[in-house]
Amino acid sequence: MILCCGEALIDFVPMKDETGKPLYQPCPGGSPFNTAIALGRLKVPTSFLCGLSNDFFGSMLLRHLQQSGVRTEWVSRLERDTTLAFVSADTADGEGEYAFYGRETADRSLEPVHLPDQLPEEIKILQFGSVSLVLEPTASTMELLMQKESENRLVSLDPNIRPGLIPDQDVFRVRFENWLEHTDLLKASITDLEWIFPGSEIFSIVDRILDTKKVNLVMLTSGEKGSWACSANQRVHVQAQPVEVKDAVGAGDSFHAGVLCRLSEMGVLDSVALSELKERDLKDCLEFANLIAAITCKRSGADSPTREELNF
Repeated sequence: MILCCGEALIDFVPMKDETGKPLYQPCPGGSPFNTAIALGRLKVPTSFLCGLSNDFFGSMLLRHLQQSGVRTEWVSRLERDTTLAFVSADTADGEGEYAFYGRETADRSLEPVHLPDQLPEEIKILQFGSVSLVLEPTASTMELLMQKESENRLVSLDPNIRPGLIPDQDVFRVRFENWLEHTDLLKASITDLEWIFPGSEIFSIVDRILDTKKVNLVMLTSGEKGSWACSANQRVHVQAQPVEVKDAVGAGDSFHAGVLCRLSEMGVLDSVALSELKERDLKDCLEFANLIAAITCKRSGADSPTREELNF
């Protein structure tokens, strides 16, 4: 089983009505939430750990998890509001910009008391990332869980940078470097790593991470340029699938889910197995993850495909 840990919020995604008038559609979102949903739809045993509001939107998010086959026993319902995020899809890189509205909201209010005393043995992979590792007290709570579990379970991390929520880039970089001491699989966009380490060539960054940190596999994404899998002895590139993009909301999260799905199916559930993956295995992971991301891009919001929709 995979346990996804992090924020759950409502994305307001731009679209147009039948007359062409612009409007915003509320969609369940949040990077780790999207990854959990995508995994559930792919029939991968998945649970989600987060702080979730008792309000209308919180109930909407909970239903979305349950309808996607995601277990919710580690969801803590809190007397807080739900974070709202308005998305602009009109940026030059096509990745969208986010304006977040949430102060002391449920997903940002998770504390150590909300963590389970002990996770069951069936959980083999923990996935972390994004806003939940930036905003307190949830950030420190997630770090505590990561540090506690990383000795016994595979940890996957996606920084999913939102610059507007990070007041000090240098402080964030130090914190990120610490997460890598507990991370086995790093999934990141090239844009993310170039923001964290400005002025450095991308594969120099990757090589340094692989040489000096616990990380055994780096999965890089770059939109229409495709994706890369990098380990100590391998560097594999797969072209992106051609697709008419409706929006890219949740595409990286779907990619992350695709990678974790294939690794789980291969029985790659620890750091040693991760480091021993062959070129054909890495290519298979990338092709499958690219497919999941491409289908998500064809839809509005983070609407990942079900297993039944795939021809893979």
